[in-house]
Amino acid sequence: MKQDKIITCTMKRIVYIFILFNLLANQLKAQDKLTINGYISTVGQSIMIKDSADNLDAQSDLIIHNRINITYYPNDKITGHLEFRNQFVVGEMAKNTPNYAKQFSKDKGMVDLNWNWFECDNNLLNTQIDRAYLEYVNGKLELSLGRQRINWGRTLVWNPNDLFNAYSYYDFDYMEKPGADALRALYYTGMASSVEIVAKMDSAENLTLAGLTKLNNWGYDFQILAGYVNSEDYIIGGGWEGNIKSFAFRGEMSYYQPEKNFADTSGVFLFSVGADYAFENSMMVQFEFLYNDNKVLNSPLELFSGAPQNSKSLSFSETNYFGNISYPILPILTVNFAGMYFHDYKGYFLMPGVDVSLKDNLVFTTSAQYFNLEFENPYTGVSSRVGTTIAFARLKWNF
Repeated sequence: MKQDKIITCTMKRIVYIFILFNLLANQLKAQDKLTINGYISTVGQSIMIKDSADNLDAQSDLIIHNRINITYYPNDKITGHLEFRNQFVVGEMAKNTPNYAKQFSKDKGMVDLNWNWFECDNNLLNTQIDRAYLEYVNGKLELSLGRQRINWGRTLVWNPNDLFNAYSYYDFDYMEKPGADALRALYYTGMASSVEIVAKMDSAENLTLAGLTKLNNWGYDFQILAGYVNSEDYIIGGGWEGNIKSFAFRGEMSYYQPEKNFADTSGVFLFSVGADYAFENSMMVQFEFLYNDNKVLNSPLELFSGAPQNSKSLSFSETNYFGNISYPILPILTVNFAGMYFHDYKGYFLMPGVDVSLKDNLVFTTSAQYFNLEFENPYTGVSSRVGTTIAFARLKWNF
C-alpha cells in the first residue's frame, strides 16, 4: 500500500512537470526559437539461456521507451540542446537481477543525470539525460560545453578511435548512443580539414584529454589523434574513410600505453577495418574485422549486458568478424541479417530482423539475437557452451 502511494505521488509530479513543460515549449515554439521531436516505442523481449547441460532459464520483459529531443535557438550563434529518454521497465529481469534498478540508474558522467522515479519488485521508471549542452558557432570556430555525443569513430561496429563514449552494438534500441560530459573546441582549417580538442571528466573524476586533426588526400578522409585517456593511458591513433571503386572502405586503430608503465611493453593495440557495398537493387552488404589486444578483454557477460567500459576493451575475443546484409523486399518491408564470429570462444552471434513501415512515422520491428559461446563462467570457474536467445518486437512512433 505504501509503495502504491509513492508511485501515485510520483506519477502526479510527472504529469505536473509535463504540463508546465508543454506550456513553456508552446510559447517558445511560437517565437520560432524551439524545436521538439522524439519517439515513443514499446519493446517486448523474451530471453532464453540454455547451457550444455540443457538447463533452461527464460524470462520476459516489456520496455516502454519515450525519447524527447529539444533544441533552443536564442540567437544565430548559440544553440542549446537537451535530449533525454524515459524508460518504464516491467518484467522478470527487474525482479530477478540483483541491484538491477541501481545499475539501471548508474551514470558514468561527471554530473549525475540518470535517476529512477520509482522502483518496485518487477518494474521501474527511469529518466536519463544523455544530451545537455550549449553550442557556440562563429565562422570556422565551434565550441560546445556539456553532455554531448563526440563521435571520432570511422568504422560502423567497433570504434577504437571513439575515446569518449563507447557503445554496444547489441543495444539496438539505443540508436542515439551515450554522451559524455566534455568541453569541445573545433576549428575548420579548410573545406575538409579541421583541428579538434576535447576534455572530458567522468563520474570517477578521471580525465580524458585528446586532440584530433582531419585532412583529405587522394579522395580519402584521414584523421590522426593523440591524448591522455581516463587518467591512466596515453594514446595515439588514426583512421581513414574512402572508396575502392564502388566499395566504401574505412578503418581505425589506436595504441594505448599505461602512464604507470610507460617504458615497458604493456601497451594495448586495437585495429578495425570494414567495407560495405550498395547494389543497384538497394541491397546492402557490410563486413568488418576487429583485433582487440587480449590484455584487456572483457568477459562475454559484461559486454552482452551493457556498453564497454572504455574504447580499449571493445570485445571479449582477440579477433572478431562481422557481416551484415539488408534488402528492401518492398518499399515498406526491409529484411536484414547480421552475424559475428568470435575466434577465441569458438562462438558466434546471429541477428535476423524485419522492419515494416506501417505509416510515414510508425514502424514495426521484429528481431532476434542469438549468442552461442564456449567460455569459463567467472562465478563458477566451469567451462561450458552457452546459448542465449533474445527475441524482440518493437512498435515505434516518431513525432
